[in-house]
Amino acid sequence: MTVESPGLVHDAFVYTSDEEFLAAALPFLEEGIDLREPIIAAPTPANGDLLRARLGRRAKAVDWAEGHEAHRTVERLAILLQFIDRQQNLGVTRIRVFGEPCWPPRGGPGVAEWKRYESFLNVALADYPVWMVCPYDADRLSQDIVEDALLTHPAIGHGAARKPSPGYLEPSEFAKRIDDVPLPRPPEDASERYFGHAGAVRRFVGVEAYAAGLSEDRHNDAVLVAGEVAANVFLHAADVARVRTWTTDDSFVFDIDDTGDGIRDPFAGYTIAGPLDPGGRGLTIARRLADVVEIRPTPVGTLVRLHFTLE
Repeated sequence: MTVESPGLVHDAFVYTSDEEFLAAALPFLEEGIDLREPIIAAPTPANGDLLRARLGRRAKAVDWAEGHEAHRTVERLAILLQFIDRQQNLGVTRIRVFGEPCWPPRGGPGVAEWKRYESFLNVALADYPVWMVCPYDADRLSQDIVEDALLTHPAIGHGAARKPSPGYLEPSEFAKRIDDVPLPRPPEDASERYFGHAGAVRRFVGVEAYAAGLSEDRHNDAVLVAGEVAANVFLHAADVARVRTWTTDDSFVFDIDDTGDGIRDPFAGYTIAGPLDPGGRGLTIARRLADVVEIRPTPVGTLVRLHFTLE
């Protein structure tokens, strides 16, 4: 089952039962344990329980990513990169990653961003000696999620059935498919203001977040994110930003959009800036703190939409 590649190997497999899941996942993990290859795993809670039960004592050889059932995209990526860097510093030649995205249970905007993340992994981990396997539950996940696994993973299947994915798209191409779908318009009763500096944006979003019922911690996160995104606008794009806020059944949402040249990077905010890199952290901070961040080009600039789940 071992694959030989100096860089990333990124597979997906589709399953419809616990037995099919274990038939694919266990050989991947057991072989890694036998070869003493470091393994980090971030499955769903139910699948994690299945794997630990079948592995028994050998489960201790796997690094089970803490809090994996509630990761955000950039948070998950940071955990993987830290693990990979730590293992490379120890001189290992192959690292195994087993992970399932935290697909929103009721669908919604988070789905597209986890798909984007799955595609971006082909860029972020391209030069690392990593074999990554991502399971897709065809009974639980919507059809579009399962179908897009073929577009975001260069290989599909497991064991003797593993083969190149016939539909695989380069990450920039896949991201364009997402970005070509416009975001829904804000509701008619959304609060709307125009601002010329980040402090005013922070204050406005803070008042609206309190009114929406965000907890103290999440209110502070929303204010920080609003300031970071607005600062990007005023530094790189425009002198004025439009801010709109509203609530849905389960989230406080706000838009910040501008009339600048637009954000050309389809993975803006996913690249984690190094300690000596100037700037470049605003959208990464947003992706770490907001439950969902959506970025779309508009006819006149760029729109950033941020979602904070109401508890």
